Amino acid sequence: MLSIGEFSKLCMVTTKTLRHYDLIGLLKPIELNSENGYRYYSAGQLATMLRILRLKDYGFSLDEIKLLIDANDEDLSNAMKRKLAELNLIFEQERLKLHRLKQDIEELKKGDFMKKQLQISLVETTPVNIATVRETIAIKDFTDIMQKLFSCGLPCEGSPIAIYHCPDYNPEATDVEVGFPTSVKSDKTRILEGGLCVKGVHYGDYSDLHESYMALGKWIEENGYRIARAPYEKYINDPATTPKQDLITEIYFPIEK
Repeated sequence: MLSIGEFSKLCMVTTKTLRHYDLIGLLKPIELNSENGYRYYSAGQLATMLRILRLKDYGFSLDEIKLLIDANDEDLSNAMKRKLAELNLIFEQERLKLHRLKQDIEELKKGDFMKKQLQISLVETTPVNIATVRETIAIKDFTDIMQKLFSCGLPCEGSPIAIYHCPDYNPEATDVEVGFPTSVKSDKTRILEGGLCVKGVHYGDYSDLHESYMALGKWIEENGYRIARAPYEKYINDPATTPKQDLITEIYFPIEK
């Protein structure tokens, strides 16, 4: 048997950590001396400790590791595949962040740091019949409401849109209405009214949309307009099949003097 100190040295983990793992039931010593409270471990527990450390290094929480510590190879493999997908997503987000950071460094040299280059124009939109679904959702669940829209059974005859009715920004509870143009009229459709709009064409990842919104807001104020109704976005290409850097989003703000 190995004392807690010896086990600590072999694993390069503090005794405080080992006592915590014992307390939460993650890794209990093989023997606990009832007289002095000394903890003892077996050499066979080193493999378990290696699994704990490896999973922790991959970003699994201790609660997740507790469920995986005795998992069979298939369950462990599936959990690791899910973690791999999660880390790949994080990696892609960080890669894009690095790209933007490098761009901003270059823009600083020209004195245009964070100046959004946006195609802005005044347009007169016409009323259009749209199939529509409106819910209050978390932004992360946006795909779910889009799936509800496309399962309505009506023909899609144009680019999908999202109308944001919420009075302020709340990513956990966003009042959003999604729709697409259709010639069929039913209880699932309504008329999206037309009128004067300021339109901005955003190129690239949706994570940068706030920069385009701010640029449009500045243009509206500087040109003496005010926002008349809820703004909406029109998605020109499909994010499921289009690289993020090639996405095109049209942003419309209905305005009036």
